[in-house]
Amino acid sequence: MNNAALLPRPAWIEPKLFTRGWTLFLVSLLVMWASWWVFQPIEWHALAGAWEAFRRWGRFHLPLVNEDSSLLWILCPTILVLAWAGSLLLLFDQPPDWLRLPVGLVFLFLQASYLAFRLVATLSFDTWPDAVVSVLFFLSETFIHFRIALGNLSLLRLTDRSSQADESQAVVRAGEYLPTVDVFVPTYSEPVEMLRRTIIGCQAMDYPGKTVYLLDDQRRPAMRQLAEELDCRYLHRPDNRHAKAGNLNHALPLSEGELLVCFDADFIPTRDFLQRTAGFFRDARVALVQTPQNFFNEDAVTRNLGLERALEDEQRLFFRTLQPGRDAMNAIVCHGSCFVVRRSALEAIGGVPTETITEDWATSIKLQAAGFKLYYLNEALSAGMSADRCGEFVQQRSRWAQGTLQALFASTNPLAIPGLSWQQRLMHGSAIVYYLGSVSSLFNLIAPLFFLFFGAHLLRMTMGEMLFYRLPFTAGFYLLYSWLTRRTRSAVWTEFYEAFLAPSMGLTAIRSLCKPFGVGFRVTDKAIRRQRLGVNRRVALPFAVLFVLHVVGIAFALVMHRQYEERDAFVIATCFAVSNLITLWLCLLVSVDVAQEHSFVRFTHHLPCLLLWDDTGLAGDTITLSEGEVVFKAREGSPAGPFPNKAFLHLPSLQLCDVPVRVREVSGDGQASVEFLDLTLPQRRTLIAYLYCRPRQWDRPARGELRAMWEYVRASLRIYSLAESP
Repeated sequence: MNNAALLPRPAWIEPKLFTRGWTLFLVSLLVMWASWWVFQPIEWHALAGAWEAFRRWGRFHLPLVNEDSSLLWILCPTILVLAWAGSLLLLFDQPPDWLRLPVGLVFLFLQASYLAFRLVATLSFDTWPDAVVSVLFFLSETFIHFRIALGNLSLLRLTDRSSQADESQAVVRAGEYLPTVDVFVPTYSEPVEMLRRTIIGCQAMDYPGKTVYLLDDQRRPAMRQLAEELDCRYLHRPDNRHAKAGNLNHALPLSEGELLVCFDADFIPTRDFLQRTAGFFRDARVALVQTPQNFFNEDAVTRNLGLERALEDEQRLFFRTLQPGRDAMNAIVCHGSCFVVRRSALEAIGGVPTETITEDWATSIKLQAAGFKLYYLNEALSAGMSADRCGEFVQQRSRWAQGTLQALFASTNPLAIPGLSWQQRLMHGSAIVYYLGSVSSLFNLIAPLFFLFFGAHLLRMTMGEMLFYRLPFTAGFYLLYSWLTRRTRSAVWTEFYEAFLAPSMGLTAIRSLCKPFGVGFRVTDKAIRRQRLGVNRRVALPFAVLFVLHVVGIAFALVMHRQYEERDAFVIATCFAVSNLITLWLCLLVSVDVAQEHSFVRFTHHLPCLLLWDDTGLAGDTITLSEGEVVFKAREGSPAGPFPNKAFLHLPSLQLCDVPVRVREVSGDGQASVEFLDLTLPQRRTLIAYLYCRPRQWDRPARGELRAMWEYVRASLRIYSLAESP
């Protein structure tokens, strides 16, 4: 017998009259009855006639080009947009805030003009298949343009709080404001070496009143031993309820700091992290200060395409540009790592929310709804690991999509929760729109196939109309998007990332709307392991199928003579198909994980070094330096081999002496690779502090738009993973 069933019901819990299912059923019946009652007297024939009259008016007045129009007239809008955009690029290296609104309004006008023409003059209702495909394609385009407009809105004004961070650093260094700080490092399944690096980095922060906590959610003996080795606090709990959010909430009453700092297991702060952030909390209204996430390794896309020095990581746009725009409206998103929060504010909202798997975003919403200020300090004060395998990369983004859409069914729904301003609702709602837009991106990868195989029309347009109405916005958007986003992302790579994530995130979005809480939390595996070249079949399969279907579809349409029967429709559908083929080919290349030879990320450093064994020494300069090895080049005049198996390495500039190493490889040109052996804890602290904790070391210059477009073409013409992998 279940004894729980015999327990009395608490007095404050009333029995429900109906279950959730019956409530939804009855509400649905009421809505259907009310709709029938409202719409019963409407004359549908009159509405249909009005719609047809409106379309006739649009087809008569809006088309400004025809078969007799000159090419100069057809291209006139595009030429004007190119001249306008080119002038802006020549006059302003970066867009001033006062110019962002006019640029956004011009884009909005171009978008509205194109969509208005599409609505009244291009939909095809000749047959039911035509009507369904044409309307779906129009809705897909409309949704994508709406998402772009929301993105432009978030770029109207970007904050810069570096001067406030300078004040923070001054008062902290002077000892005028030193609140106690608890540093939380939650972990579930991450490897010991990753946690050792992070904890050492947290302990290296230059701040007197801090306590580092290792929050072990898997109760591993190795984690307890690590905490004892590094002399930090160790906390664990008996279960894993509510995953990371539950882990943080468990630690709240067991710690005492006025401020809480959270770093994921792979993130390492710079020494001045707390100096730059703690002073913000002198203002009692400030509840949270978020800093960007930077990555010291390359993500799966840049790594598998071989564009490590040419392409920004996929998250840089959001962290370095969109978040400062949200900050202007007090609508930033907590990233779940690299942030500082006031304990009293977190306790005021009942701790970290646990309803959804994106507890960080939910925390932002609840704090803002409670009237607190959340600041964004756009400085690279930490660095972590990006998912460098395509499967983990896709899985992580799908989890974010699921958690964001779960909010629609939770108390942290930004569209319904009391206390938010309309700007905050709009900005947080744009996150929901972004992930729902993946369904549109997925449909656009499929859309040309409906015409190529079945002759169903996506739209009724001539090539002249496409050039007149569609090309101006496309040209302006491609030219100015990188400029508007501070060179953090080009338009061409933005579209590629959306296409690459479309199958996984699109299906996740559909599943989350139907069954929002059906899949639990899964930690992204970011551990670097030596691996051979490998194809992730699960990621590659949808792109391979779509690629083959596009090639077969174009051939089938040619065999069916669609190029003669409906020339414009064939040319437009083929243009869409060829564009998709290029994108799908790149997606297939990203699905091939390149070989991984090294267990640690290598950093380029040129430091003097000395390799000693017996009575012999080899002087040189380092080429790359990592936690596990050093690659250096011997200076001219240094003695040649034979080299021993083991030796000692000196790095005078780091004050590292007599470090035992194993000589792994020596080339004929004097380049040698040595592996560290049994570093002492002080030596390891020194090495990690130099590699990861130096202030301002993660600042990177922006990349140009033209180079980004060239790299897009270059990546599609070579197969980097096969050409460069051993």
